Amino acid sequence: MNVLIEGLPKTVTVNGSPFLLNTNFYIGIIFTELMTDGSLTPYEKVTRAIDLWYKEKPPTETYNEIKEAFDKIMWFYTMGENEEESTTNSRVRVRNRPTRILDYEADQAYIVSAFQQQYGIDLTVENIHWWRFKMLFNGLTEKTKMVKIMQYRSMEIDPKMPEKQRKFYQEMKILYALPDKRTEEEKERDFQEQLNIALGGG
Repeated sequence: MNVLIEGLPKTVTVNGSPFLLNTNFYIGIIFTELMTDGSLTPYEKVTRAIDLWYKEKPPTETYNEIKEAFDKIMWFYTMGENEEESTTNSRVRVRNRPTRILDYEADQAYIVSAFQQQYGIDLTVENIHWWRFKMLFNGLTEKTKMVKIMQYRSMEIDPKMPEKQRKFYQEMKILYALPDKRTEEEKERDFQEQLNIALGGG
């Protein structure tokens, strides 16, 4: 859809009927945190997401109804993109591995500051639409500290860099490192993968 023509969406169609959504940007942030909560089962995440997003809950008696309701949430959350495309601003591939470069909780102060600096929008007061928030976030420039921090996190440090430059970027990566939200099982799996790569096992 083209928001310049149709405006920002407020509803999604589930089972042939329109349902109003909670469109405020902070719902999208809560949802992001919900989906990365390792203490919840996939089913708990889905049902809580439906309760979170819908102002009027759609039918969720059957598997297909639950799936459709959640699929429409994902369509709204990703602004019509697929899930992989939607992570462009939160993850990058470093050494062929996805690396988080944004965390709405850890980076909240930088995000508030960036919107105030570039757009004059106070996110602690204004309840802007999730899509507008994402569009404006994607438009943040390097003049904001948030973008600079994301660049530090995503940067691959080349051993051929001058020592002073390499040391600076290493310090920035440590200074702005995000909290590790992986479960113990995920940490173990990632460790094994890295070990296999180091040993030449692919």
